[in-house]
Amino acid sequence: MTPARTTGDRGTPARTTRAALVRPWRGPADSAVLSTLDDGAPDIGVATGPEWHDATAADPARWHLLLDRPGEPGPAGYVVLAAPRGPEPGVELHRLVVHPERRGTGAGRALLGAALAVAGVPGAAADVPGWAGPGRLWLEVAADNTAALTLYRAAGMVTETVLRAVPGDPGSAPLRLLLARG
Repeated sequence: MTPARTTGDRGTPARTTRAALVRPWRGPADSAVLSTLDDGAPDIGVATGPEWHDATAADPARWHLLLDRPGEPGPAGYVVLAAPRGPEPGVELHRLVVHPERRGTGAGRALLGAALAVAGVPGAAADVPGWAGPGRLWLEVAADNTAALTLYRAAGMVTETVLRAVPGDPGSAPLRLLLARG
């Protein structure tokens, strides 16, 4: 399979999901809109802004997908997937953000379903970028992010590793969790 392009039309057909359309990032106009979603995202913890989205979309090892719904202004959310960068196999779910007013509407489930499909996880069919992993999606999440953990666990993701606040101390509070499926 040929690697997916990172800007403009990727040659990948958009997928519909429950009255929604999951589509690739189309350009700087999308970046401007997505950066406003980042402002309402709890604990995003990393760089944001249109420049971040432009640079991420230009990286051939990352892929933005947006969720549009008919009759709603702008995207309901987005997900950024990343190619393996080290020993961890599969596709990394780098960021999943849902518009604050559209949380609880299935937007997160639709985006996570698209991410699982891109990763080639069994039971989820989609075109897969050339760098997609061997049917595995993984991510790191804050141990106290209950909304995200509920979403990920409902999709069958399980905790593989607990990253402690004090490395090497199993009695310290969990700081982050590594979840995976596939």
